[in-house]
Amino acid sequence: MMRPLMRVLAVLVVVGASLLSPVATSTPAQQAQAADARLFDPGNIINDAVFFDGRAMTAAQIQDFLRSKSPSSCPDPALDSSPCLEDFRMDTTSQAADDLCAGYQGAIGESAATIIAKVAVSCRVSPRVILVLLQKEMGFITSSNPTAKMYDRAAGYYCPDIGTGWCHPDYAGLQKQLYNAARQYQRYAANPKSYSYRSGYNNTIQWSVPKSCGTSVVYIQNQATAGLYNYTPYRPNQAALDAGYGTGNSCSAYGNRNFWLYFTDWFGSTQHATGGAVVARAQASDTRSLIGSSTGNVICGLREGGCFQPFERGAIYWSPASGARIVRGPIHERWAGMKWETGRLGYPTGEEICGLKDGGCFQDFQHGAMYRSSSTGAQPVLGSVRKKWASTQWETGYLGYPTSAEKCGLTADGCYQVFQGGRIYWSSASGAHVMVSGPVWNAWKRQGYEKSALGYPTGEQICGLRDGGCFQDFRNGAMYWTPGTGARPVVGAIRTKWASTKWETGALGYPISAEACGRVDEGCYQRFEGGSIYWSRASGAHIVTTTGVIRDKWVALDKERGSLGYPTSDQECGLRDGACAQQFQGGTLTTSVHGTYLIRGATLATWAARDAHAGTLGNPIAKTACGRTDGGCYTRFQGGSIYWSRASGTHIVSATGVIRDKWVALDKERGRLGYPTSNQECGLRDGACAQQFQGGTLTTSVHGTYLLSGAVVATWTAEGAHAGRLGNPIAATACGRTDGGCYTRFQGGSLYWSRASGTHVINATGAIRDTWVALDKERGRLGYPTSDQRCGLKQDGCFQDFQGGHLYWSPTTGAHMVSGKIFTAWGAQGWETGALGYPTGAAVTTSSTITQAFQGGTLVQNRSTGNVTRR
Repeated sequence: MMRPLMRVLAVLVVVGASLLSPVATSTPAQQAQAADARLFDPGNIINDAVFFDGRAMTAAQIQDFLRSKSPSSCPDPALDSSPCLEDFRMDTTSQAADDLCAGYQGAIGESAATIIAKVAVSCRVSPRVILVLLQKEMGFITSSNPTAKMYDRAAGYYCPDIGTGWCHPDYAGLQKQLYNAARQYQRYAANPKSYSYRSGYNNTIQWSVPKSCGTSVVYIQNQATAGLYNYTPYRPNQAALDAGYGTGNSCSAYGNRNFWLYFTDWFGSTQHATGGAVVARAQASDTRSLIGSSTGNVICGLREGGCFQPFERGAIYWSPASGARIVRGPIHERWAGMKWETGRLGYPTGEEICGLKDGGCFQDFQHGAMYRSSSTGAQPVLGSVRKKWASTQWETGYLGYPTSAEKCGLTADGCYQVFQGGRIYWSSASGAHVMVSGPVWNAWKRQGYEKSALGYPTGEQICGLRDGGCFQDFRNGAMYWTPGTGARPVVGAIRTKWASTKWETGALGYPISAEACGRVDEGCYQRFEGGSIYWSRASGAHIVTTTGVIRDKWVALDKERGSLGYPTSDQECGLRDGACAQQFQGGTLTTSVHGTYLIRGATLATWAARDAHAGTLGNPIAKTACGRTDGGCYTRFQGGSIYWSRASGTHIVSATGVIRDKWVALDKERGRLGYPTSNQECGLRDGACAQQFQGGTLTTSVHGTYLLSGAVVATWTAEGAHAGRLGNPIAATACGRTDGGCYTRFQGGSLYWSRASGTHVINATGAIRDTWVALDKERGRLGYPTSDQRCGLKQDGCFQDFQGGHLYWSPTTGAHMVSGKIFTAWGAQGWETGALGYPTGAAVTTSSTITQAFQGGTLVQNRSTGNVTRR
């Protein structure tokens, strides 16, 4: 596919120009046609930027150019006064600077290349223009026998085409000819209205010297073209253009035609300063054999300032970044189909290299390469895909040659490319990775490629696993394969769980099915050689073994659809007495020599809090029994039983012990004690143990085993129970006392209760206790206590309230009862803190008075009136 020549030059239009006078014509040089004269534009022979680029070549580059064009038959410069231009040297003279040129500093023995370079910089005219001017005027560049006359009139400056055929002697010689000719072009530009031909206007231009040949109208587009016409005021006719470098007809003029042909052939486009590299490559010795003859001129203005030239079997492309490179054959055709340099590959950076595997070839481009073979055609390889392919040893590796171009637009803007041995997939998140043809690839394909749950590959296929297996990692999981199990994907939480079991080398082995989802609560499961992994959002991922009592029981209960739901742990074995257990959403299945049982709910929580099998309870030894009193349940374990009811909660009754025996003797939860409301607690004061039940607290110590209930147990507990001042009970509660009261003796005192008085403590020792006893306890005049003993009064005193009065004590007065109106009157005095202080004796009653002595006086009550007086 040849590039169409319609991609032509960018045009710059510059206003200005005019005609000048003396110019010269030249006869056409004979050389093989290269530039296509059909592309000659009379209104834009050369672009201003190209024409006025005074630094387009250095002196060294000019010398190299002269050497490349010089014929091999040039005379010896040591013997001939008119050598070829490459060998020419002369003493130059200085020229003063003016508004047109920057002047010239003369020197001894300057070369023609140096003169050209210095003139170009001084007068800002391209050295390429000067070289072409020398050739079109005198055939100087390629001449093998230049004459002194040629050097005298080298640029044709001030050498009329008609008349005597002489040139003005003031301008003879190479330096003067070149300096004045270049300066003349700047004069045209500086004073366009002073000359015949101007830019930006329609200009009438003769076809040739004889006026009889007629004229044509040309719209001159820029100053450089106007300057050429002012210097050589003729337009080549069609016959001249059709002849290439040859002869046209009698009205043909060749100066401006030859200027365009030479410039194009030597330096590329006259519209851009960058076509020279294309020309240079076209003139290389191997070009014709590789791509034949040119079929068009150098065309520039491509992307990134590039140029190209078409040939019979390909093209030469150039850009500043890539250099000039031949593109030919199938690679050229394929590259053309990708929009040449504007496509993803960009410009070629190398030329085709062949001799690869299977007779293949490749060519490097800016952004990748093009590979071809007879069986795969030419295919581009770019970017990350190319780098990954390179890591597999290019076409010599297991992937072989590419068989397609990269295809993009996949999920997440991914791409893939097909090779003989597989595919390379890429995305920005996963990178580039190989999918080798085979079972893993086929399975991934069936899953839906990168749209599957696995997503893009994130690693390469790795084989050599157990049983000849292979695997490949993907964005969301992996694919595992063996000859026996096939290729199976493993993803997400199930893959993470499987990984924790050491992958295929662990107890689960290889997957034998894909993940199956859409289960209860949107759960999933996957089967492996050694079991299955079940997952749900609520339960996580856990293993159910292939065989075993626990697995069978779970299956019998309808797996995750039944009351147990999903597993919430893996099966654990090697527990106490060889037990195994596994937790499920609905409970824990455990099996041991004692049987297989389901533990659930509050019973399970209590058992787990006691370290389950490893704790004091050990293994369950019977099935949970429900339908007990008040709808309760219990489960027997090796170390005790867990009882539950809605009212009492879940608590443990030990398998043995005094408290357990006492509770059993009282008919367990069916009796007066009911269900336990706490676990048994031991290690209390004096080695005591205790347990609370709905109907009271059972406590045992060296003092015996006793049941505390009702208000007694509440008060005892409020006093700190065993650890408090009362300590352990030392006798059973005695009831049937006065007014239906009860009392219980403890180490630190006794608790007395009656319906009227409530529950209060009588200390085990002390004057108040002794006085109350002396007064016949609750049977006497004081009755039951209505408060506990309180101390910390004045003079370290204490007191306690009773139904029939109040006992006050101090170290100096002893303990005495105060009651009735005397107590009221004493209180009005401020009790022990008042003037009376503590009582010093008991009240004395006569027929008319009641008298009681205090530290500060005596109170007397008139029994008839009830009045109390102090004396």
